[in-house]
Amino acid sequence: MKTLRTIAIRFILSWVDWAISLLTDWRASLSGTALGAVQKQDTQSDMHAKIQLLVNLRWTVQTIVPAVLLLLWAQGLRLTAPSATIFSNTGQYLMSLWPNWILSVAGFTLNFFYQRFLRKGKNLRPIAHAQIWMDTVLFALVIFSTGGSTSPFKFLYTIPILAASLLLSMRASLAVAALASLLLGGQTWLQFTGILEVKRVFMPYRDVVNNLDYLAATVTLNAILYFIIAFASGVLTATIRRHERALSRRADEANMLYEISHILQSDRHLDDVLNHIMEILVTRLHIDRGLMYLTNEAADGLDLKVDYFHPDFADRPRDDLKVHFPMKREAGLTAICAIDKQPFNVTDPLNHPLINRELAAKIGLNPFAVAPMMARGQVIGVIGIDRKFRGGIITMDEAQILGVAASQAGLTIHNARLQEKFAGD
Repeated sequence: MKTLRTIAIRFILSWVDWAISLLTDWRASLSGTALGAVQKQDTQSDMHAKIQLLVNLRWTVQTIVPAVLLLLWAQGLRLTAPSATIFSNTGQYLMSLWPNWILSVAGFTLNFFYQRFLRKGKNLRPIAHAQIWMDTVLFALVIFSTGGSTSPFKFLYTIPILAASLLLSMRASLAVAALASLLLGGQTWLQFTGILEVKRVFMPYRDVVNNLDYLAATVTLNAILYFIIAFASGVLTATIRRHERALSRRADEANMLYEISHILQSDRHLDDVLNHIMEILVTRLHIDRGLMYLTNEAADGLDLKVDYFHPDFADRPRDDLKVHFPMKREAGLTAICAIDKQPFNVTDPLNHPLINRELAAKIGLNPFAVAPMMARGQVIGVIGIDRKFRGGIITMDEAQILGVAASQAGLTIHNARLQEKFAGD
């Protein structure tokens, strides 16, 4: 009879564990995150992907410019000197476009080198800067060779503006917008004053090359457009990055729940379960230290069971802490956390009225967060975390994740205790 009971209990516990894992998988799928080892975002890989996207876009742009020139030529719109006559034949006109062919080849060549640097480069930020500023100069030459301030290719400046926002920052994007405006305005002024002669212009624009009102309006409107794009793209990029960080935090939370709920599949002994829980929590949150307190058998006190250091500080000397305090409000905030079943995040422990000074003398007076471990409505312990060695507070996001992970840890510990109990029977 006892054997059947043990088998039934184990079956129920395994079913509960499976159900928790399934719910965790479902929660992660809702947030669009993959389960697995949680790692810090690989900013280098992210930068690589964005630069690769711009490289691919540049292949298209460098192809589109000559293609548009040929399309306009087919429609009878040709580049010519403001006072020149119509070209006598098509071959002569195509030969006159040699600066544009050279610029396209230069763009393709730069793209080839960017591609090589992407495969070898370790620090991609200089490559990003090189792309943005060289593209701005290259597009300035394209615009100059197709009519300057009357060129229909003035939109090309928006590409490095968007690239700066995507790869660097809004400040860099605004800087590129300012440079593009200066290049366009300076080029227009030099052409109008005759210092920089307009070599070629599209035929419909020949009559407005020396029209100051038209040129001033063109430069002003394009400059406004460049800054609007820089600001809007900067705000949009910042918003996307903020949402990415929020999704990353949700992924961290989902992954920790997933790993904690699966601990019983690899660890059978309660001590191993406790240490494994703290290992997951400390390493995933990148916290210096985690402390786990469990309620005693009489449920009238808390005992420190695990004092876990992050692997980065594993070689630091540690005291053989033996901590016990009663489950009374006078015992301090950790006890209050268990009594009220409420987490706390203390950013200024020195001036907090509920701090247990005797306990603080043993474990250190650092900013910390504590959260109750629950199972079936009962508190079975408390988890505390702090940055003992690096200093700094526990953020609200970290404290919230701790609260969720502590609840899952409580259920896992409860199931581990039941397994040990019935295995002993």
